[in-house]
Amino acid sequence: MQLPGNLRSTTLGDLLGALHRSGLSGTLELVEDRGVQAGRRHRVHLAQGLVERVETDLPVARLGEILLRQGFVSRPLLDRIAAHAGRSSAGLLGQLLLRERVITRDVLSAALRHQLRRRLDSLFNLSSAAVRFRVPRPDARDASGIPLSPREFLHGRPRREPRQDTPAPGKSGAQRVDPALAQALTTLGLPAHATLEAVRQAFRMHALRVHPDRHPAASAPERQRLLKRFAELSAAYHTLVG
Repeated sequence: MQLPGNLRSTTLGDLLGALHRSGLSGTLELVEDRGVQAGRRHRVHLAQGLVERVETDLPVARLGEILLRQGFVSRPLLDRIAAHAGRSSAGLLGQLLLRERVITRDVLSAALRHQLRRRLDSLFNLSSAAVRFRVPRPDARDASGIPLSPREFLHGRPRREPRQDTPAPGKSGAQRVDPALAQALTTLGLPAHATLEAVRQAFRMHALRVHPDRHPAASAPERQRLLKRFAELSAAYHTLVG
């Protein structure tokens, strides 16, 4: 597959769209080539066309700040846990929060995916960077979580090429409703006037049932169905809470 050599002639959305349609696995590397940050590298790791991990030095909210903003932890509790995490080599903040039963694994997974989306969002601000793509080694191993769905990393992105991943917009009606918000509410089974607390409760209820870690005996096809459903729930949740 031939990709453009620089973001100046394309967009990151077009690159990800092409890789998604081809179902490729590997690493998309962007190397800045202008200004004081020339040479800085950013990497997007994909598995069968889906974004699994993003490596970048661009500023992104920390996990604790995401959980705090979404109301899952308090500032005093976060400070105490963060201080303990800084002194301990036994685990990261998320694992300590799980160990103390402050959050559930479902909430942690959703917060980490939200952070992944924000890392990817930051790369869409790049206007010029050399583009490289490397396929993984046969023996490569990457402990990845639930990848982002195409809607999360392609919907609403700036594109130059015709969008083959989303349907064409319909005719405008008398009143326009944000389709992303409407779809998110439908996914969580919520009415249009749902409060943020109702969104959190709905996500917890649905995620509790479908998180793959709660179904260790699931077959491969069933696990894929659970992964897809949890990804949809997580995307809907973060569309509504920001």
